[in-house]
This record gives sequence, C-alpha cells and structure tokens, in this order.
Amino acid sequence: MKNLSILYAEDEELTRVNYAKYLSRMFGSVLQASDGEEAFEIYQKHSPDILLLDIDMPKYDGLEVAKRIRQNDKKCRIIMLTAIKDVEKLILATELNLTKYLTKPINRQKLKEALTLAKEQIEEHSVCHIGDELVWDFEKKELLYKNLPIKLTKFERAFFEKILSKKGQVVPQEELIVAVWGEDELLKYNPDKLKDLVKRVRKKLPCNCIENIYSLGYKIKI
Repeated sequence: MKNLSILYAEDEELTRVNYAKYLSRMFGSVLQASDGEEAFEIYQKHSPDILLLDIDMPKYDGLEVAKRIRQNDKKCRIIMLTAIKDVEKLILATELNLTKYLTKPINRQKLKEALTLAKEQIEEHSVCHIGDELVWDFEKKELLYKNLPIKLTKFERAFFEKILSKKGQVVPQEELIVAVWGEDELLKYNPDKLKDLVKRVRKKLPCNCIENIYSLGYKIKI
C-alpha cells in the first residue's frame, strides 16, 4: 500500500494522531482532517486514494463529505467509521458506494481487512489482467507483458480501451469503429480497415486473446 495515499478524518485528536501513526506504516502518504469541511478541502487538493471518515464530525459529517465526493468521483474508496446508533443511516446510503463501514471503537484487524479490500478494489479498476502475464493499465492506457510495455499506436490503444470496457462481451464492429476513428468513419464504412487493425494488434500479442465473432464483432478473452 506504500504507493497509495489515505485521508483520515476524525475530530477526536488523540485518536486521530494515534491511528495516523498506525496508518503511516502501511501508506506512503497519510493526510489528516479534524472536521468534515477540512476533510473535503484536503480531498479536493490532494485526491487521496482512500478516505477513512468518521460519520460524526463538526461542520460536515462523514456522510455529507462522502456525498459531495461522489458527485464527481466514483473511483476513490471510502471507509466509514460509525457508532452503533448510526449504522441504519449507512445501510440506507447505498448510493455512496462505500467499501466498508466499521463500528467504533475501531478493531485494528477489521480495519486492516477493510483497507486491504479498498486496495484490491482500486487495483481492480485501474488494471485488467488478460491471461497470466498480459495487463492493460487503464490510467496510463498502456499494455504490459511481463511488466514491459508493448508499443501500440493511438488507434490500437483506442481499440484495446474499447474492447476491455466490455470485457467478456462481444463489441459490435460499429462501436469499435466509432471508438477508434470517430462517427464520420461509419459513413465510409470499410470492414477491412478494422480487420487490418486487429491483425496488427494480434501480431504484437504473446497470446491469442482477441476473438472474432463472425459478422458481429470482437471480444477479449480474459
């Protein structure tokens, strides 16, 4: 987790300082906030990967902070800390897409499990494993084989991004053409153009993972 950052928001200072020290053993960057307003400001400035929010804080409570974040950010992972009496509020707040909620006082083993789950969710959304050693990095738009990049053209990257956005499903030829070359290309549709692109991509891959579904489109075999 040393490549990840976390924001811990808790208004009780001693608790916050002690747990910040604990979190610093796992994370490369640990940010602290003493109330909800400060937490949201720090989030806007630093975009931490994981947020650990106390539900009961001055100014904005943890739920309000999470709601503001989720207006524009569906990716960052949020773990909510709550008293037993507030659990019902969290159960109703399904739109917040929380990784976990933990009741206070915090159990360190359960906290570690929740943080590990958050890390796995981040990795799941940032990379896609194709077979054993082929990986697509969504953030960098890069294809890696045994951790080494495979050189792709702009159009080949666009093809991969589209076909992996629907992994396991057949992507129609028309959708791929629009994703790679734009809607204008449909007006002068030439099926050979897409076939040639797929042929070039296949030559660069160490495995046969692109499947042609006759007359329909293509799918990636994960």
